[in-house]
Amino acid sequence: MISKNFIRQQNINKMKKYTKIFAPSRHYKLISTLYKLINLKKPKNILLFMPLPYEPNVYRLRRKLANKHSIFVPFMVGLSLKMVKLRQPFNIKKFNVKEPVNQQFANFKIDMAIVPVVGVDKDMARIGHAKGYYDRFFSSLPYRVSDVVFVQILDMFIDFKISQPHDLVGDYYLTTKKNYVKRGKNDRDFSRIRSRCGGHWCRVCSS
Repeated sequence: MISKNFIRQQNINKMKKYTKIFAPSRHYKLISTLYKLINLKKPKNILLFMPLPYEPNVYRLRRKLANKHSIFVPFMVGLSLKMVKLRQPFNIKKFNVKEPVNQQFANFKIDMAIVPVVGVDKDMARIGHAKGYYDRFFSSLPYRVSDVVFVQILDMFIDFKISQPHDLVGDYYLTTKKNYVKRGKNDRDFSRIRSRCGGHWCRVCSS
């Protein structure tokens, strides 16, 4: 059985290699699909993230989203995350992650969370960097976020279960080549999602 740590490190190496070879514009299609999905779902409050060099640059969407949505980003506190408003200037914190200097935590209910992944398994569960920040953050929320969207510059979907019960489960997984939606989530609107957002979509049967 392939270990989760092996898949994690292998995928990170592939993403780093990919970003060295190809220009960032290579994954703009993913950003476009994400923007179309946001317009379709119309969330009021969005949790975005500040990308590492080998992650999709979702920060590009900030100006397009600012007029219609409230945008928040994670802020590391201890071993978990808090939310803060997305606004400049930024500091470089642990793991080379950018964070707003503003430390006024927000308690708004998130309608959509856009989360980076290192991979996704057959249950649409997230493989992250093994730090557990996102898992602890989402488990601490007193509600279930309506739409959890995983994004990754490469398609790293694996067709077997490798996740643990505490791993965050997504509703969507967007990549540069293929997009996934959890079966049972928006089944009635699947055709509309596929036609409005474009790209190659498939449904995943998660347990």
